[in-house]
Amino acid sequence: MNRSPLAIALAFLCLPLVLSNGVHAADPPKPNVLLILADDLGFSDLGCYGGEINTPNLDSLAENGLRFTQFYNTARCWPTRGSLMTGYYAQQIRRDTVPGIPSGGNGVRPDWAVLVPRMLQEVGYRSYHTGKWHIDGMPLENGFDRSYYWKDQGRFFNPTKHWRDDVALPPVAKNSGFYATTAAADHAIDVLAEHARDHADQPFFHYLAFAAPHFPLQALPEDIAHYSDTYTIGWDAIRQQRWQKMRQMGLLDAVGVTELSRVERDLGPPYHFPDAFEKLGDGEINRPVPWKELTDSQKAFQSQKMAIHAAMIHRMDIEIGRVFEQIKSMGQWDNTIVMFLSDNGASAEIMVRDDGHDPNAPMGSAETYLCLGPGWSTACNTPFRRHKTWTHEGGCSTPLLVSWPNGIKAAGEFRNSPGHVIDVVPTLLDLSGASRPFRAPAAPGKSIVPAFEKETDLGHDELWWFHDGHKAIQVGKWKAVAPIAEPWELYDLSNDRDESNDLAVIHADKLNELVSRWEQRMAEHTELATQDLPAKVRSNVRSGVTSQNPVMKKAQDDARPKRSQVLLGGENKMIAGRHAFLMKPTAAADTDDGKPWIFYGPTLSRYPDQAESWMHQQFLDAGVAVAGIDVGEMYGSPLALPFFDALYDDMVAQGYSRRPALLGRSRGGLWVSSWALSHPDRVAAIGGIYPVYDYTTYPGAQRAATAYGKTPEELMAQQDQLNPVKRLGKLSEAKIPVLIIHGTNDQVVPIEQNSEALVAAYRENNAADLVQLIKADGQGHSFWEGFFHSQELVDFLIDQANAREGARLRK
Repeated sequence: MNRSPLAIALAFLCLPLVLSNGVHAADPPKPNVLLILADDLGFSDLGCYGGEINTPNLDSLAENGLRFTQFYNTARCWPTRGSLMTGYYAQQIRRDTVPGIPSGGNGVRPDWAVLVPRMLQEVGYRSYHTGKWHIDGMPLENGFDRSYYWKDQGRFFNPTKHWRDDVALPPVAKNSGFYATTAAADHAIDVLAEHARDHADQPFFHYLAFAAPHFPLQALPEDIAHYSDTYTIGWDAIRQQRWQKMRQMGLLDAVGVTELSRVERDLGPPYHFPDAFEKLGDGEINRPVPWKELTDSQKAFQSQKMAIHAAMIHRMDIEIGRVFEQIKSMGQWDNTIVMFLSDNGASAEIMVRDDGHDPNAPMGSAETYLCLGPGWSTACNTPFRRHKTWTHEGGCSTPLLVSWPNGIKAAGEFRNSPGHVIDVVPTLLDLSGASRPFRAPAAPGKSIVPAFEKETDLGHDELWWFHDGHKAIQVGKWKAVAPIAEPWELYDLSNDRDESNDLAVIHADKLNELVSRWEQRMAEHTELATQDLPAKVRSNVRSGVTSQNPVMKKAQDDARPKRSQVLLGGENKMIAGRHAFLMKPTAAADTDDGKPWIFYGPTLSRYPDQAESWMHQQFLDAGVAVAGIDVGEMYGSPLALPFFDALYDDMVAQGYSRRPALLGRSRGGLWVSSWALSHPDRVAAIGGIYPVYDYTTYPGAQRAATAYGKTPEELMAQQDQLNPVKRLGKLSEAKIPVLIIHGTNDQVVPIEQNSEALVAAYRENNAADLVQLIKADGQGHSFWEGFFHSQELVDFLIDQANAREGARLRK
C-alpha cells in the first residue's frame, strides 16, 4: 500500500505522543531467566573455579559474565531449594528443622511462602521446571506451567518415580538408553521450543535442577573413560593442583583465603552406616587419609569413583550446552540471564540404597551404588573445610555464575561480596518488576543486581545457618560456627576464610556477641515459622519437644568425631562452652580445704593419652581427682585464663579443694605456669613432664603470637610481661613447690631454657629447697616410660594435693 508524504509525516508527529503514553512496545523486554542448580557440586569442581573437569559451557558463563567467590547455600539440598524458590531462610518456612514443630525435609510451607513462579506469573512470565524438586507440593500447583519432576535420584539410568506436569509416569525400563542428565536437557529443550512456538511474546523462567553429581555415582561409560587416568595421582595431589590453579586465577585473592585449609584426617561421613562398607568391599575408606597410605586396590577403587564424579559433571556441562544452543536458536540468548549454582558442597556421605550395589558390575553402572566419600569431597571443596551438611565453608560455600549479555558488560570479573541463595528471589523480582504477595513478611535476601555493574556490598547485615544441629552466623568479617554438640568456633574471614585459626578463646567477647545474635535469629525464625500453627503445636516449641529419625540420629551420633582422650572412669562436660573432663576416684580423699584434685594440662582432643594412664590411676587410687579444660592451642596466653578460672570455680562448687596441684606435660607447662602466675594463692604445687615455660622455644613466637593477640614482633618485645619463663620468680616468692622430670637431650623443649630456667629462678630467690628437677639422661621429647611412671612425681603430686597433712579417705 502506498502512503502519501503527508500521512507519513503525521505518523512521525504522533510517535512521541504514543511513546509518552506508555505503549509497551517502547519498554525494554523483560529478561528471560535460566536458573541452573547442580546437586552436591564442590566449590572447585568447575574449570572456572580451579578444577580439572572439562566444563567449557559453564566456563563460558564465567568468561562472559561474573564469578561470585563468596556465595552461600544452606549446606543441604532440600533447605537450599526451599530458600532458593522463596527467598526466606529454610527455618522461616519450615523447610529445615525447627525444634518442636513439624519441619525439615517433610515440612509444609506457610501459605504466604509462595514460590517464585507465582510472583513472576503476575508480570507475564511463563515458568518451567525440569529435574529434581525436593520442595513440598508439586510443581504445577506451585506456579510452574510445565514440569518434568524426577524424584528417584537413586537411579540415573532407570528411575521408577517421575512425573510430567504433575502426572505420574511409568518406571523407566533398565537398559533403555535413558540417562537422567540427558533427559533433563531433552525436557528443557522441548519446553523452550514450545515456548518459542506458542508463547514467544512472553518472557520465560526455567528452573533446571540437575541431580548430578549427587550419589549414586552413575555415569555414561564414554564419559567415565575420559577421566579414567586423571585421578590415579590421588586426592592430595588433585587438591594441591586445584589450589595452585585458583591462585593463578586470583580467584580468592580478595576473600581472605591465603592458604589451604587443614585436612581433617579424623573426620569422615556425616552419618555412619556400617553395613555399607560390607557391601562396598575393601576398596572403600571413610577417612581422608594421606593417599600414600592406601593399598593399591583402594587407590584403584577411589580413583575410579572420582572419575565417575567428574564424568557426571562433564555430562551435565555438555547437556547445559545443548540448552544454551536452544535459547540461542530462539534469538533469546542476549536477553536471557543464566544463573548457575549448587545446593551445597561436595558430599562425604557413604551409603548404599535403592537397587543396592553389585561389586561385580562395572563401576558407575546402574547396578552399582557408590558415593564420593570424604577423601575426594575434601578435594572437591578445595580450599575449604568440611563437607555437605556442615556449616563450615566447605559445606555451604559453592560457585555462582551469572551471565546476561544485554545486562552484564563486566565480562570475566569476580564479585566478592557475600551472598546467599535467599538473594535469588529478590534479584528476580528486581529484574522482572514482580513483587511478593502483600501478606508475606519481610524477607532476608538482597538483590544482587547492583553487582552486575561493579563490585559492591550487597548489604547483608548477617548471614545465618542451622542444619543437622550445625550452627553458624557471619557478621562482617566474623564467622561463628559450631558443629553439633561441639563448642563454638570463631574465624576472621578477612584473612582466614579457610577456617584454620580458631579465635573463639582469643576473642571470646566477639564470639559471645555473635552467639547471642544467632540465638536471637533462631527465636525470630521460630516465631515466624509457627505463627499459623495450632496452639498445641506451638506449645511443643516451648517444651522443647522434637522428633528426629532415630536411625539417622544414631548414624550421625556414631559418625561424629570422638575425642581420643584416655579418661579413667572420667566424665566429659562443657564448661564455659569448652570441653572439660573430670576423672573422679571411687573413694574420694578429703582435706580441710575440700576434696583434693590435680589441674592437668594440656587438655586437647588427644590428651590425656594412654601413656599417662598408669600415673592417673595412681592419683585416683590415692583419692585424688584429675580435671582439665580444653582451650585449644593457647600456649599460656592470658586470654585463656578465664576458662581455667571457670574450671576452677566449677570444681570448687563441687566441693573440691581451693588449692589444687597442677601438672603440665609439654605445652601444658605453659598452661599451668600461666595460671599459677595469675593465681599463686590457688596453687598447692606444680609438677611437670618435659614442660614448656618459654614460648620462644616452643612453639616459637611465630606460632604463639595469634594466641596472645599479638604480632610475633610484639610477642618477642613483651616477654617480660607475657612469657612465663621471665616471671617464674613469682612462683618461688609464693613458696610453691615444684617437681619436674625432663630429658637432657630434648630437642623440642630444651631443658636448659625451660626446666633449668625454673630451677635457676627458684635459686635466685633462695627457694632452691622447694624445687626438684629429675634429669633423664639422654632422653628426648618422647614416650619413654620413665616420664610417665615416675613414682617420685606421682607421690609428690598426691602429697601436695592432699596438703601433706590430715588427708584421709572418705569411704
